[in-house]
Amino acid sequence: MNYILRAVCITCATLVASAPVMGRDSVDLDEGFTVFSWNVSEDAFVTDRNAFRSLLQLAEPDILLLDEVKPADSAEQLSELLTDVALGDADAWHIDFGQSGGRQRVVIASRAPQRSLAEFSSIIPYPDEDQTILLDRIPSELRPLLMQSLTNGIPVNGAVILSDKRKLLVVAFDLQCCGDEPESWQEVRRRIEVREIRELVRRVLERITVDGIILSGDLNLVNGGSPLITLAGPYGMPHAGLIPAELYHLDGSTNWTWDGRGTPFSSNVLDFQLYEPHALELRRGFVLDTEDMSPAKLELYKLEPKTSSQMSDHRPLVAEYFWR
Repeated sequence: MNYILRAVCITCATLVASAPVMGRDSVDLDEGFTVFSWNVSEDAFVTDRNAFRSLLQLAEPDILLLDEVKPADSAEQLSELLTDVALGDADAWHIDFGQSGGRQRVVIASRAPQRSLAEFSSIIPYPDEDQTILLDRIPSELRPLLMQSLTNGIPVNGAVILSDKRKLLVVAFDLQCCGDEPESWQEVRRRIEVREIRELVRRVLERITVDGIILSGDLNLVNGGSPLITLAGPYGMPHAGLIPAELYHLDGSTNWTWDGRGTPFSSNVLDFQLYEPHALELRRGFVLDTEDMSPAKLELYKLEPKTSSQMSDHRPLVAEYFWR
């Protein structure tokens, strides 16, 4: 599932190049590519380094979209791990470590060169009027914590990944969790976040021509699908709307991405990859859970059935796309 890309230079002055981690300067994603997206629950690639490496070796991704990464982690720590992953000789990894989101940063890494985007290069603020709405809804004892969280900005990051013939816009995020009422402050915050993310995507598309779009992250859809509908678009032509990748565990029927076992809540689909169907074809993919793997494969990758549940309540999504 490892279809790779070659680099191209874009001349748009508002794009800033990100430096490769190591190795050769380009790989080829012009035919297809594999996206690995995951809510890592703060520090999985630091505290569970060996298991994280094994999961990447199994999935063979070309693009990593990691959300809920704590700020104490760094691009250097991730790059050290990526250089150990055997995805070909001297592969280059390019990493954009998001600035917005406080303890829930978003990281974009790719084996093809990428360009950082000005729209996502700093803390993404919540509009003042929306902050007022949220603070009015929350219990007074929780307001100081919420104010700090709002100051940290919306957990989102975006970049353009470059191949010889194509430009792919990727945006990843981690939305507010919890809130089981339609007008709960958590649900209102999710709606604000997706509205602002969609606006950022729209601004990028107004000034940059790209060939495809992928949005990814933890949507925390615990109170209906409104955030998903907002992010799906439609966007300005020729991009139109996005659809969620339909991904299942290896049993072919289970599709939860958040593990609710042992909690009062049911396991559920909270994590998504949204893609542009007229530009990209989803060839295959799966929800990666070590409990689903055969003993032989677990042994091959030095994993255990409980590895996934020990690393995060969320499961990675692995999807292979081809350009139409």
